[in-house]
Amino acid sequence: ADGYYYLGHVAQEVKSSRERFLIEFDKSRTLKGKVQLRMQETPLYDILHYEDARQQPLAPGDRVLAPWEAKAERFGPGTVLKIMENKEACLAPNRRGVIVNFWNGQTKEVSSDQALRI
Repeated sequence: ADGYYYLGHVAQEVKSSRERFLIEFDKSRTLKGKVQLRMQETPLYDILHYEDARQQPLAPGDRVLAPWEAKAERFGPGTVLKIMENKEACLAPNRRGVIVNFWNGQTKEVSSDQALRI
């Protein structure tokens, strides 16, 4: 595991534990040039329900997981600095932009439906 969050789904519960699940990731990922497996055993506390989390209203100061890279494959932690109005955001009319300050010092605008409150 590289410490980032990725989109995926629960494939099955691990038989020997009620708090660990086998997760199948939506995309294969690479680490140091090697393709990683699409399946990973993951503890319950590291799993977020994407649809529920993205429906939560956001406000400045909220802690979120959001993509900071152009491909939007990896999610990392950050803090919401500002919620953009539709006319300010560079997004589709029914989406709001969110300015997020990420753990790595980068500040980016992401779509509000990609910023998951944690």
